[in-house]
Amino acid sequence: MFPVWATLVAGLAAALLLLYRFFTATAGYFESRGIAYLRPTPFFGNIKDLLLMRVSGAEMTLRFYNQLKKHRVGGVFHSRRPCLLVCDPEIVRLFLAKDFASFHDRGMAPVDLKANPLSGHLFNLEGRQWRVLRKKLTPAFTPGRMKGMMQLLLECSGELSEAMATAAESGSCLEIKEVFAQFTTDVIGTCAFGLQFNSLRQEDAEFRRMGRKVFQASAGAVVRRVVMAGLPGLARRLNLKFAADDVSQFFLKVVQDTISHREKHGIVRKDFLQLLIELKNKGRLESDEGEVPSSKNGNITDIDDFIELSDAALAAQAFVFFLAGFETSSTTMSFCVYELALNPGVQRRLLDEIDSVLQRHGGVMSYEAVQEMEYLDRVIQETLRKYPPAANLHRKCTEPYTIPGTGVRLEKGLKVLIPVYGIHHDPEYYPRPDEFDPDRFTEANKARRPGYTYLPYGEGPRICIGMRFGNLQMKAGLATILRHHSFASCERTIMPMVLEPRSFVTAAKGGIWLRIAPRSH
Repeated sequence: MFPVWATLVAGLAAALLLLYRFFTATAGYFESRGIAYLRPTPFFGNIKDLLLMRVSGAEMTLRFYNQLKKHRVGGVFHSRRPCLLVCDPEIVRLFLAKDFASFHDRGMAPVDLKANPLSGHLFNLEGRQWRVLRKKLTPAFTPGRMKGMMQLLLECSGELSEAMATAAESGSCLEIKEVFAQFTTDVIGTCAFGLQFNSLRQEDAEFRRMGRKVFQASAGAVVRRVVMAGLPGLARRLNLKFAADDVSQFFLKVVQDTISHREKHGIVRKDFLQLLIELKNKGRLESDEGEVPSSKNGNITDIDDFIELSDAALAAQAFVFFLAGFETSSTTMSFCVYELALNPGVQRRLLDEIDSVLQRHGGVMSYEAVQEMEYLDRVIQETLRKYPPAANLHRKCTEPYTIPGTGVRLEKGLKVLIPVYGIHHDPEYYPRPDEFDPDRFTEANKARRPGYTYLPYGEGPRICIGMRFGNLQMKAGLATILRHHSFASCERTIMPMVLEPRSFVTAAKGGIWLRIAPRSH
């Protein structure tokens, strides 16, 4: 008879051996297919530093890209899961647009509508469900709809400007990201739900607290999201969710209560939730006069299939609209004013443009005035180039596919990573990539660059559906505050920028601290 301790040791050794074999079983995947790859570490794959929170997702992406850039495609491992990294812009174009039919899914977190109703949103959905819902939601984001929301945006921008004025009076450093997060929370609350959140006046506003909880930067959140992306089967068995149960229940209740109240009292508002109610009741949205809903590349087929939209399905769309709208926009606005503070020449030029445009419009901030601010548009584009909120685009090969001109054959189910942050920081496309230069986005300079080298919103049929709203929200907010205030660095400003390794999106470690000063006209 073996001693008990020996049996336990033998059992533990066997378990560790099985675990080791499980995590290394795919290590030869790319070598057997003749694809250049980065050698994985058992258990971690190539993301050890990310899991140990030594680097951000953006920095990890840049590392992968620089190591594999001489190859058109290469292989990396997300834990044990092989992922194809695409470095060639022409292949990016094939995957995102021309051959989109073979890469139409993101292959992200598993959608389980029973266990997690809020997972059934447009970002996660695949196949027919995504195609039908995308087509039906497209009219919600036409230029006419955006123009109709402008007054709501300007009202929230006014609140933001007042908050900046209060901060300017103190003369002290201000953590700017939180202020912009409160602003975008109020914008989404007004434009999506028709509710007044007052986040700028109440720091503990419920919506702001819930939004903060979803994007909390913690070790547990990092591990959960890595497992959901790299080991979807395990994530499904463990019932891992992007948002906690209390967050899901909160959003479900808000949407269901608001819909019930509006339908009971015949209330109609010009907001996103009203469009969802119309879609639920009529099966489709009416386009603005003279506008035909379509994808950017025009190759989403005309599908009139019926799709049931329950209150939970509506809540899922409102939920992702809220998350995408407030977090990415507030982060981008924060990075934008950070770069303005560090580049006073750029800031002066932008302030002059805002003053000049408003003078032509009689001092009135309007949709038309904001659309005329071309340099502001370039400043935002350069901010998104340098700090894209999503470091990677994710796709899944949905059928066997051979990459033209390479002989590389991809299997159905293979995950694909498009390294946005790496491409955006490639000196071949953007000389001196660490410099902030909005003139990279003049029409002449954009024409000189290869296509598919600027991807902050993605590209192709799955390009971010809320891109117009996000841009308009940022332009309205920035133009309003820069009309009255300027930004400068202070003793707490971190230079150069350090990225937060625990954040789901590209974010600043330690926050962005700046000094705000009132402008004298």
